[in-house]
Amino acid sequence: MAIKSDNYYDERKLRMILDADRECKYRIYMPNEVFSDLVNCEEFKARKANATHIAFAFSYLYLSSYMYRYAKFTYFDKESGENFIDDAMMYMICNTSPCSRGSTGKSYITKKDGVLTKLGYLRKENDYPIMFDYWIDDYGNVDYNFVIWHMYSSQNELAGIFDKPRARKINFPVRGVFGDEQSERKNEVTGYFYQFENTTEIDINTFLFCMNHSDIGVVGFYLYSFFKCKNGYFQGEYNSSIEQLVVDTGIKKTKLSEVIVSLEAHNMITNSHNTFVPYLSHERKIPANSYKTLDSNQFTDSRRKVVVRKVMTQAKYEKTGGKYLNVNSSVEEDAELNEHPF
Repeated sequence: MAIKSDNYYDERKLRMILDADRECKYRIYMPNEVFSDLVNCEEFKARKANATHIAFAFSYLYLSSYMYRYAKFTYFDKESGENFIDDAMMYMICNTSPCSRGSTGKSYITKKDGVLTKLGYLRKENDYPIMFDYWIDDYGNVDYNFVIWHMYSSQNELAGIFDKPRARKINFPVRGVFGDEQSERKNEVTGYFYQFENTTEIDINTFLFCMNHSDIGVVGFYLYSFFKCKNGYFQGEYNSSIEQLVVDTGIKKTKLSEVIVSLEAHNMITNSHNTFVPYLSHERKIPANSYKTLDSNQFTDSRRKVVVRKVMTQAKYEKTGGKYLNVNSSVEEDAELNEHPF
């Protein structure tokens, strides 16, 4: 049964705003270090920020990267004409209230001197691309990984033709273009828009799917992206205990288990559901669950039933050929793994 959505925009509206139909091939390569940068962020720790804040920061950065790389700062609506995608709309695309204050407010993440700016990922600027082309060499070969932008400031004649709004504050993905401060000083494009080593590819359809389903949202998008990043490191599958996932993602156990179930229910990930053996001695440790991400064309709108892992006695587990971890293994092997039925 499909989950009723309480989101700001339905899928049709989201696709119109971001100019992404179902066949859209637009994707962004996110830097792998962003996960540790966010989880280890001192401001998040000082505020005791929950997973929603960390996940929103990741989703907002992804959206900012998409909008800049593919020059998606405006959209056309039959009723209101051409519209500028401002910060408030970006919040709503990420299913977040742009008016929230206090402990639930997230402006400290996205403002001019906010978390994402301090971490070096975004910078507020006035100029922005209104069109983009792909690089074509002297032999007519197209490089789809190298984009060339036509900026608002240098396209006054186009701005007049298309009735572009005045320049406003937008998010410039600093690390997307320049990998670091030294590269920016030298004007060398070494960022994750151009160099894909140590990045994770995430297509826009995955982002839209997550934002269109209330039971997934920004936390589900963040966790799916984390799993996909780890799949890249570990050749397709990632083994981790719940305890280690809490440390690596900043998502607390209860929420983590809930979101894992939602991702699996929508066929976004597979989960090995390794056997649960109660009262297992500390000398015996069962391998952690294995997670694998699936492609966006495999996702399902309706939730399918998710089975929990089998529960066995130690004797039965061993009789059926159950395996234990090598106690000297470097794989995450927390003995408390067996407390969790997911």
